[in-house]
Amino acid sequence: MNETINYRIQEFDKILTEKGEITQNINRTLFMAYDDSIENKNSLINFDRTIWSKDVAPIVDAFRENGIKEFSISNTASGLTNILEAFESLGCKVCGLTKAKLAYGQKTVPAVKLQVL
Repeated sequence: MNETINYRIQEFDKILTEKGEITQNINRTLFMAYDDSIENKNSLINFDRTIWSKDVAPIVDAFRENGIKEFSISNTASGLTNILEAFESLGCKVCGLTKAKLAYGQKTVPAVKLQVL
């Protein structure tokens, strides 16, 4: 794992290290973004896959529970503005643009950066 990573979710790390199973209480969208972000050595958890509106509240809850203050979204789905609005309605704030690495760090793409307030 990379020293520049600014986040940790111990429950996820345990699953990844021990090759455990994802339980019902873990949001799969967040788990996949977490795993991808570690693999790609991103300094923020980056969502490059689709985020469904039903996933937003559990993601924000998990961020708050684990002290994660920033994340990014590089997914360019047509419904992205609705997802950004859903995050903002739960106390997150769009704070600019950043870059995210995809496909094991081989490609860098623009991403929206958000703060968890």
